[in-house]
Amino acid sequence: MKLRINGFNNEVLFNEECVNILTIKDPKCFSHLIGILNDKINGLESNEIFLLDDKEEELKLEKNAYMILDVFNIDYNSKKILSKIYDIISENIKKNQDYVIENIALNLRNYIISEINELPFEFTMKSELDIPEILKIYNLKIDEEIYHSILEKIELLIDLLATLKISNILIIPNLKSFLGDVELVELYKYSLYNNINLLIIERNSYNRLKYESNMIIDENFDDFFI
Repeated sequence: MKLRINGFNNEVLFNEECVNILTIKDPKCFSHLIGILNDKINGLESNEIFLLDDKEEELKLEKNAYMILDVFNIDYNSKKILSKIYDIISENIKKNQDYVIENIALNLRNYIISEINELPFEFTMKSELDIPEILKIYNLKIDEEIYHSILEKIELLIDLLATLKISNILIIPNLKSFLGDVELVELYKYSLYNNINLLIIERNSYNRLKYESNMIIDENFDDFFI
């Protein structure tokens, strides 16, 4: 896969051996590109940036990329993540032909009906609850409070993206402002091990670290690799 940005010669190439660092020196270009990426990941159309496969066919960015704009407040319990978790649990239960939950739901419904019959009114209710609805009733969520450091938080998100197959690209602007070199290299290894393509977008240049592929767009809007 590769990320093509209109107006520039080079492309961000995603592969299983490196982490991509995109440094954009001009502040307006920096914020504009992040805004376009955010819009496109959220399903809006744009002719400025494209995610392409090896055959030059466009891939939907919203299905292949996930972006963190605030490393301190990562939403592990977003609708996108929880829906995927609920679907996986439901499928596993169905594959195992486990009817325990369905029987419990049926017994609970019958009990509620017996209580309703004591009242002189007519009611309507669903005939059955599906497993995702039951999980919502119990408010099943990721326990994010046990993850404290920024490194732990991002590694948890990588676990979720990889295990749930939500996306295979993780985009994080300004990450180098929050992690040291040792932590960054540890994160790089973790993302590569989990087959998550990491794209870090920065304003400033830093020393090149192991696993990094560095593309720069300078103040004159020239783009090159170092």
